[in-house]
Amino acid sequence: MMLARMIEMISPIDMEMLELGQETHKYFTDDYGLFTKNEETGQLEHLLPEKSSLRHHLRCPDPQFVDFLSYLLQINPRKRPTASEALEHPWLSSEY
Repeated sequence: MMLARMIEMISPIDMEMLELGQETHKYFTDDYGLFTKNEETGQLEHLLPEKSSLRHHLRCPDPQFVDFLSYLLQINPRKRPTASEALEHPWLSSEY
């Protein structure tokens, strides 16, 4: 369920990560559909992440702040900024 929420609010997981992931088979079908095991019935259930966004869930009036958080929360660690790169984001130099 957490993966579904992440995909829903942040972005789909990069195909590269899914293909290289050692645990991908525990959470995704062969064609990369997300699933979970129903604890009561033991059956597999496909999860379809809703179409949503971080902006919608935060309900924050500051679009630059939402952009900053989106920048920090990228799922693929290769695309995620370093601390130095994050400090250069325009939101941190905004005047309020």
